Amino acid sequence: MDVEIKLDPNFKTPKLVIYTSEITNQISEIIKKLSNNNSMLLLGFDDKKIFIINPNDVFSIFTENTKILARSTQGLFILKNRLYEIDENPPNESFVRISNSEIVNFSKVSSLDTSITGTITLNFMNGEKTFVSRRYVEKIKKFLGV
Repeated sequence: MDVEIKLDPNFKTPKLVIYTSEITNQISEIIKKLSNNNSMLLLGFDDKKIFIINPNDVFSIFTENTKILARSTQGLFILKNRLYEIDENPPNESFVRISNSEIVNFSKVSSLDTSITGTITLNFMNGEKTFVSRRYVEKIKKFLGV
């Protein structure tokens, strides 16, 4: 694929044009990513305060005792969103569901351990670990292109 960028001071708003003979999977993915307007804010609650959480700072979002929690670089926060809502409309393309009760931000994953047959252990940059449910292993492999 060729990419060409032309700088023109007459254009105040960027304009993207794709020339192609057919809509391929690659073109469809590019269109999906460019048109995806995920401006979902994550609002965390802690002791009657509301915090705006930068999705890039989130390690994982998970359920615990019927609450939805977000573990971020700033700490642990309660979210009002449901887990399925975050799964359907993730804050960015790095968020992937790894079990029925957890979504992780793969940009915060430092390594994967596949030494235990059939499972994947995710090691985060902060030293914490979590496990991919066997049911989600194929989805993760597809996400990673493995």
